[in-house]
Amino acid sequence: MAPSYKVRYFNTPGRAEPIRMILSYGQIPFEDDRVAREDWPKIKPTTPLGQLPVLEVDGKQIPQSTAICRYLANVTNLAGKDAKENLAIDIAIETFEDLKKPMGEYMRERDESKKQEKFQKLKEVIPFYLGKLEEYANKNGGYIALPRITWPDIVFINIYENLLDGLGSDYMNTYPGLQKVKQNVLSQPGIRDWIKNRPKSEKKYDLKQDL
Repeated sequence: MAPSYKVRYFNTPGRAEPIRMILSYGQIPFEDDRVAREDWPKIKPTTPLGQLPVLEVDGKQIPQSTAICRYLANVTNLAGKDAKENLAIDIAIETFEDLKKPMGEYMRERDESKKQEKFQKLKEVIPFYLGKLEEYANKNGGYIALPRITWPDIVFINIYENLLDGLGSDYMNTYPGLQKVKQNVLSQPGIRDWIKNRPKSEKKYDLKQDL
């Protein structure tokens, strides 16, 4: 019997969206359990680390989004085939983390003057990392880590969506290699179906408009 999967997160893409997309890529059915913010205080103590997302596999809870993605990548053949390939994947994932940190600081800031300061920092930092990722994409024919689709490509299009949501829909136009990554991921039937049918979010930019 195939395992049963439940993805538990809030009603937003966030850190759970790559998990949902990896499962969708593999056309693996899963329960999309969306936690209301007002219910979180009572649910929090029942989670392994007091945080979301959590993946339940046959009722067993697994925390930490990157670990979950890495696990599911092995289930869906999106992982590397040997240590060298997995090293390239891990380098890409660590590069994403370096990029996501200033993005998250900017997007979470509520003080307008501090937000402008963080925006200036973001404008300095992001081109460096996107430039490196563009090099990876050009080297690998429209994929981030290897010359075929792997789980960093799916993580990337979620970063792509967040960037355009926060910085404007024209922001990525100068990175044709990364545009190709997006096209390659969105061409996957399971991912296309997920994006077409996923719950609507409050984001200004949605990958659905690129299908």
